[in-house]
Amino acid sequence: MRGSARKGVWVRVPPWAQNMVKIRKFSLADLKEVMEIEKVSFPNREALSGNYFKSLYQKYPEGFIVAESEGRIIGYTIGQPKNESAEIISLAVDPIWRKKGIGKTLTNFLINNFKEKGVKEISLHARIKNKAGITLYQNLGFQILKTIKNYYQNGDDAYLMKKKILGTWRSG
Repeated sequence: MRGSARKGVWVRVPPWAQNMVKIRKFSLADLKEVMEIEKVSFPNREALSGNYFKSLYQKYPEGFIVAESEGRIIGYTIGQPKNESAEIISLAVDPIWRKKGIGKTLTNFLINNFKEKGVKEISLHARIKNKAGITLYQNLGFQILKTIKNYYQNGDDAYLMKKKILGTWRSG
């Protein structure tokens, strides 16, 4: 099996998902599948390039997380810490796996990763039209702080959202 040598955490998603999903760190072997999810998830904008994904992975490999089921990548999230704050850069789930808790699981995994690093606040930008994403983040405790006009290349506005991390601790 392609992913059998990779370490990760197996999680059970809600019963309607019916499969076990492994949450683990991204590897360069995942890039093609991540790019496919990127393209289908963001059809109205230019997809992030493979080189951009590689550079994010090189800067902060612990913040590039994928969800895998039956050897196939079904979602990803990318985040980057900056001292005691962090930013979620991107989150996408394969359309056939949406509304099954994958985005929530990926985001919670990343939040816990940040918490272990001593992060006290996480921010992200969400396209105002992305109602599902905004609802997901609000349900995870993110609050809308302000609207940023023309944030995206196509002129779409974004919400700046933030979440305070409680019980932050540093390990080791």
